[in-house]
Amino acid sequence: MDPLSFLAVFAIGIIAAFMGNFAGGGGGLLSIPLLIFLGLPPAIAVATNKFGALGVCGSAVYKFSKAKKIDFKNAAPFIIISVIGAAIGANVLLTLDQALLMKIIGVIILLLLPAIFLKKDFGLKRNRVAKKGRTLGYMIYFCIAIYNGFMGAAAGLFSIFSLTRLFGYTLIESIALDKFVLLFNTIIAVIIFASAGIINYEFGIAILLGMTVGGYFGAKTAIDKGNKYVKIAFGLVVFASAIKLLFF
Repeated sequence: MDPLSFLAVFAIGIIAAFMGNFAGGGGGLLSIPLLIFLGLPPAIAVATNKFGALGVCGSAVYKFSKAKKIDFKNAAPFIIISVIGAAIGANVLLTLDQALLMKIIGVIILLLLPAIFLKKDFGLKRNRVAKKGRTLGYMIYFCIAIYNGFMGAAAGLFSIFSLTRLFGYTLIESIALDKFVLLFNTIIAVIIFASAGIINYEFGIAILLGMTVGGYFGAKTAIDKGNKYVKIAFGLVVFASAIKLLFF
């Protein structure tokens, strides 16, 4: 890889990871297209981006755990669901019409906006959730984990929304827990992609380093700014992600 390409991948890794840890997700919609633009086939771009995501998750877990924002006590069910979903999703990567899928995902993301901004206290304080609601939440989280296993772009937005809306966490707690759980999901997906030989490690190292840096500062900014600012950032990223998937 030439130095200019390395710097471009490193820089987009920083931006994508910052978005992921401050606004909850959407970074893959920047990093995956860049990798494709630089010459990687779509499946290899997705797999390479997933390798880089190890940096996002690692730096997020470090920073959020120091701030005591991760609910380790209740993380086990999410980890189990996420790992199974990743194993299923990573094996489906090469079998789907990804262009059509992205349009469908764009429409669904757009439908999240009213729920985010019409509910004034969305993500700003903890809410108690009934057992029936949590059961539904686990089922939805499993579907998100499968999608995250084979694509990942914008999956964080769905995860954060489900953890906030269906499990009662604040937005920062949702991002923190999701990144901890996502670490396990990502490791499984990377192992499967590596076994299939579809990770480009030249690009992968560059984006891993960028995402580690961006992820750390994204988590730090979320903690420093608080849920109110994170909610605004989350809503903006949801809107921008929907537009990107539907029209570009």
